[in-house]
Amino acid sequence: MIDEIVMVILAFFVSLIFGGCAGLSLTAQSDFVSVLTGTAALITWASLFIFQFLYFEYFWSGSGRSVGMKLLNVNVVRRTQDEQLSFFRAAFRGTLGYAISALFFSPGFIWAAFGANKETWHDKIFDTWVVVS
Repeated sequence: MIDEIVMVILAFFVSLIFGGCAGLSLTAQSDFVSVLTGTAALITWASLFIFQFLYFEYFWSGSGRSVGMKLLNVNVVRRTQDEQLSFFRAAFRGTLGYAISALFFSPGFIWAAFGANKETWHDKIFDTWVVVS
């Protein structure tokens, strides 16, 4: 959740920058404004996705710990080799894996509370463990 707070803060500032375009579409009836609004929304979503991709890649493939994990004194490692995550494994675990776990009221995250190994769906998909440091 701590890392998601970082994402929400970033989303807030990105929305401030590009959100003004959405306000234009409410008052103007022009194709150009509609295209401008759509482009601003696309840039907003793309920049947030890229930031999340690089955020988790940077922290997890380097130290195995994101900002939130450092505060909780845990890190993420490969399950089979007990080593750091690769660039793509870290980045896709934090983007695609989180999205899969969050679908339809977050069953992939809730699974960790009831599963035998206390692992989430994105841990299962990307062959990872979250361990106490």
